[in-house]
This record gives sequence, structure tokens and C-alpha cells, in this order.
Amino acid sequence: MDGRGGHVAMWHTSRGDRTLQGDEATLVREAIDTMVDVLSLHVDDEPAGGVICESGISLFDQLTPSQRIALLHDVATHLLTDRGDAPRLSAPLEATIAAIFMDVRDHVAIEVGFPQPTEHARWVERPGWRHLVASAFHSVAISEGDFEYLQELPLEASGDMQQWERVIDYLADAVLWDRDFEFSGTFLDMDPEISQERRQMLGIDEDYFTQIAPDPRPAEIPELVSATRRIVRQKPR
Repeated sequence: MDGRGGHVAMWHTSRGDRTLQGDEATLVREAIDTMVDVLSLHVDDEPAGGVICESGISLFDQLTPSQRIALLHDVATHLLTDRGDAPRLSAPLEATIAAIFMDVRDHVAIEVGFPQPTEHARWVERPGWRHLVASAFHSVAISEGDFEYLQELPLEASGDMQQWERVIDYLADAVLWDRDFEFSGTFLDMDPEISQERRQMLGIDEDYFTQIAPDPRPAEIPELVSATRRIVRQKPR
């Protein structure tokens, strides 16, 4: 079955239809939680123009904070719970997944660049980002039988960002069906006939690039934020 179609209560990932669990889910929950917190502070800035809270994923960054919050809610609902049918994958949804793992990368980079003294670390309630990434990577690699990848896992105290980026890319690729969203601008600018021919050749759905991101009304944002927090702050299975 094409990974973009069908209806089951999971997410269509490159590793099959699944809902994230355990340490993998914990990492994604933490990232979504921090992203929603930051974006919710900028909802009132939306008409001002300019990019707010850049992730480095242009398709995601060009959306308003409200749209990004709505997409993060959709991802949290379908990737972290068993509620509802699996969504039909689109460029905005997959760009959101990529943005989540870019956020993880940024947190690891900050942790590496600004290490906290041991005395401070004792008072931090949640584990550090490198611990979260390492735990998720170990869990996914073991569950998938990718034992050869375990040698890529750096020590948690490592400051080697290249190693951490490889590990985070592995985790992102375990969720993303592929990275077709990166070609969004190219396909939208093509002659329609050529675009259709190339999409068919690559197995990309007709509406993958044209599906519009949700655009909630201002009055809907507080509930979207609250609903997303309820999902990501509950204890993972």
C-alpha cells in the first residue's frame, strides 16, 4: 500500500504504520512541548511579517505561528496517540516532522555549547537533550534490529555535534516517509504537465504539495495549545 494513502489509527512512517512509544515518543513530546510554548508567545505578532522562530525547514517556517501550532497539534494527535485515522501525508505535515527534529538538534547544540555545571544538573527535573536523544536512538535501533548503527551513538557527555546530527537524522528518517517536502517550491513552479509526470514517476500523491496547512482562527489557538499540551505532557507508554 502506498504510504500516503489508507486509513488506520497510526502514522505512515518509513518503518511502517505505527504510533511512537517509549523513549522515541518521549523525545518527540519534549520537542513539540517546547515548540508550542515558544510559538504561542508569538501568535499576536503574526501580521508583522518576517520569519518567527525559525527551524531551518523553510516550508514550516514560512507559515504563521498559528498554522504551525495547528500542525504540531495534528502531528501530536496522530503520531503520539491512537485517536483518529492516520492522516494523508502532505508536504506541510512532513515538514512539521522535520522541524521537530531540527528543534531537537538545536537543543542539543545549545546543551553542547553551554554545558551546565554538575550542581545545576541535579536540580533539573527532566533529563538533558543528549540523554533523550541517546535513549530514543538506542530504543529505535534495537527495535529495528539496526545493531550496526549503535556504534554511531556518542557518549552522552560528547560535544561532537556531527555525531549527534547523524543520530538525530537517523531518528527523523525513522518517522519521515521521505523528504519530498523539500521539493515543494520546485514542483509548484513547474509546468503542470511536467509536474504531474514527475510526481507519478516518484510516486508522489497529486495533492501532496498543494494540500493547504490548517489556518485556525485566533479564538481557537488557546484550545489548540491546551489540547497539544495534554497530549505531550501525559506519561508516554
